[in-house]
Amino acid sequence: MHNDFMTEVELALQSPTRRQLLVAAASAAGAGFTPLAAHAQEFPSKPILLVVPFGAGGAADVTARRVAEALGKSLGTTVIVDNKPSAGALIATSLVARAPKDGYTMLFSTTNPLSLNPFIYKSLPYKVEDIAPVTAVSRQSFVLVANTSVPFRTVPEFAAWAKAQTAGVQVGTTGLGTTTHILAEWISQVMGFKLMPVPYKGSAQATIDLIGGRIPLQMDGLASAVQLHRGGKVRIVASMGEDRHILPDGVPNFREAGYPQLVAYAEFGLMAPAGTPEPVLLKIQQAIAAIVKQPEFAERLASNGETAFASASPKEYAERIESERGRWSRIVKPMNLQLD
Repeated sequence: MHNDFMTEVELALQSPTRRQLLVAAASAAGAGFTPLAAHAQEFPSKPILLVVPFGAGGAADVTARRVAEALGKSLGTTVIVDNKPSAGALIATSLVARAPKDGYTMLFSTTNPLSLNPFIYKSLPYKVEDIAPVTAVSRQSFVLVANTSVPFRTVPEFAAWAKAQTAGVQVGTTGLGTTTHILAEWISQVMGFKLMPVPYKGSAQATIDLIGGRIPLQMDGLASAVQLHRGGKVRIVASMGEDRHILPDGVPNFREAGYPQLVAYAEFGLMAPAGTPEPVLLKIQQAIAAIVKQPEFAERLASNGETAFASASPKEYAERIESERGRWSRIVKPMNLQLD
């Protein structure tokens, strides 16, 4: 079922760099050393590959590259961003799940591969237990965005307008099974009208159709929409997050509008192959914890609608993802949504 994913993963893992690593590990073992312990002590001794399940140039990719730059400086190495876009982050997560357990291949993603995907895909090309959470890095609110010509300004006016559209209202999403798709369905259920998700290959393509008036609404991340809103090209109807300090003036959140359950963030973080030595995971986590406290780093993210923060430990991040998993289970299961 997932041969296309496996082919790409296997090719990546069969590169000369990977073969050299395996040969080096075998040689060390033969010499009486423990390869994983050596990696933990020396880490990092070569470039780190940061696999990103988002296309180049998008808001999430911009954040990934900022993280890569800052982490590379902190650890004294190069962090290379490798974009592997796919719905649900399936390709990127599979690649990391099957990578050597040494900390040199990591995933920069939302929590979806571990918290949401198990409830919407009939099967996954990776095992959840093969991925080790390392630390959160940042979060951004999800927002409902509208074409500037829509006849409403407030959330109550939007609700009244949407309920009057008996045929339903189209809303652009980043694809079937993605968070924006799930959130559009959730808003429909909670607010009592019919939103019809329109899948796109990415946020940018949906935004082009939104600005052009071909769709009236879009579910998006604040980082992608905030500058367009400030420039008058789109209108943010409401935010699903509560980070008031980074919302444009006049933009409410759904809680303030009377829908306290409609709270959702895209939370980005770092993950590694399960079995990566704990000292390596802690070194990465501690580096990120220091990075997010740097005013320049935090301000760069805030200017793009994101809040920088780190987990207290890999264990705390894993517990946070498990909590998200329980929440998504309660939201998604009533939808009876199952994708191949």
